[in-house]
Amino acid sequence: MRRKGCGSCHGSDGGGGIGPAFVDLLGSEVPLADGSSVTADRAYLVESITEPSAKIVDGYKVPMPKTNLSTDEIDAIITYIEALTPPGTTAG
Repeated sequence: MRRKGCGSCHGSDGGGGIGPAFVDLLGSEVPLADGSSVTADRAYLVESITEPSAKIVDGYKVPMPKTNLSTDEIDAIITYIEALTPPGTTAG
């Protein structure tokens, strides 16, 4: 996460900032800018990392840049997000 600069927007500890927080994210309901919501499961996280403009989180104006991450890097980011979610609260 640090090598790719995720913390500059999502917080050095995953607590959020310019971008949404990673803490307690997995399994939560995420309100979207279009008025809908989505459950932050693994599929949503992969989509958000690979196609950041597909679903914009409500309240965040700065768009995440498109990344060129490998599958292993994406898996590592999701594993980090999972680690920031208390046991028993994940949806997926």
